[in-house]
Amino acid sequence: MREDRFAAMFLLELTTGIRRGQICGLKWSAVDLDAGKVTVHDNRVVVGGQVVEKAGGKTRNADQTISIDKTTVGALRQWRAQQDTEREFFGAAYHPGDFVFTYPDGRPPHPDSIRQRFERLTARAGLSRITFHGLRHTYATGALRAGVSPKIVSGRIGHANIGFFLETYAHVLDNDDSEAAEQAAAFLLGDSWTGSDDAPANLPPHDIT
Repeated sequence: MREDRFAAMFLLELTTGIRRGQICGLKWSAVDLDAGKVTVHDNRVVVGGQVVEKAGGKTRNADQTISIDKTTVGALRQWRAQQDTEREFFGAAYHPGDFVFTYPDGRPPHPDSIRQRFERLTARAGLSRITFHGLRHTYATGALRAGVSPKIVSGRIGHANIGFFLETYAHVLDNDDSEAAEQAAAFLLGDSWTGSDDAPANLPPHDIT
């Protein structure tokens, strides 16, 4: 997977959760590697079997600037260096457009071909149940598990409706709530009571105001 031409794209998807159309439509003018920022704006989507380029996100919250981590920034720097070499090789024949992710001649890939390419790679690795769209959900789940607030995660992946987001990822939040209960009990009650089915006769004093 790391050796694939579009490995940096797959990594960016995994670490941001932005939509496929947004990552296929991403342009370098919307990327600031020094600041570690990406502005989600342009879309390349499939409508009636044809690729259509649209400005603006799917929702009113989708057209925004989000941060990217250092590992992803590094991968994008390496990818850009490769792309610059290809641009120099093709010269005037290089496809214009400023797209971040392209074939060697500068043409942006069809969104469906990216989906199919990723599915072939995961199937080859024995991970056939993972889809490109699934990376979006993997990011959201992982971010929530890491303790990022639901509001921040929802905003980063472009969900305008926080209620819908909470409903979609309720199972993750429920599990986190259970873990929070155990962690709080371990801190408040100590080793002597943690893991015991017997209720303590006397609770330690805690001032709650």
